[in-house]
Amino acid sequence: MNIQINSLTNANIYIDGVGLLGRAEEIEIAHPRQKMIDYKGLGMAGTAELWAGVAKLESRIKWASFDAETLTFAASPFQAHYFQARGNLEQYTSQGRSAELPVVYLMTGVFKDAGGSALRQHQMVETTSAVSIYHAELYVAGVQIYLYDVFANLYVVGGVDQLATFRSNLGG
Repeated sequence: MNIQINSLTNANIYIDGVGLLGRAEEIEIAHPRQKMIDYKGLGMAGTAELWAGVAKLESRIKWASFDAETLTFAASPFQAHYFQARGNLEQYTSQGRSAELPVVYLMTGVFKDAGGSALRQHQMVETTSAVSIYHAELYVAGVQIYLYDVFANLYVVGGVDQLATFRSNLGG
């Protein structure tokens, strides 16, 4: 049996098409998380969890230092921004590195917290911004893994529209 190992260890962030190489220390990517409810009924020996929707999406960006340009992006809660995180997925087998594939996360959302600054002697300023995400997509090697858009009622996984019947039943 030949094992393949995937390694994604770095990325670059873009906001509204502006590259932020070296300006962010970390980004927490928003992804659809299932909202589940408990169902229990008389005569059932246990409880079942049932799908009830998708929880709100949030992304967090930890900035490498104080940056007036990125704080300007984050100042308005009414201006939607387009976020992109691009990485290089390396694949390894017993023969060494076998492939390098692009990983692209796309998100649209609004800053809900620009992030306060903590000032300390002889240390870089740490700032973390929080973003409410309305649209999120993930692509690996050009293949869409998922797409979620709360306002369009879209949730596509592996090319299959998870909400097509739901939208049809609602008349939309």
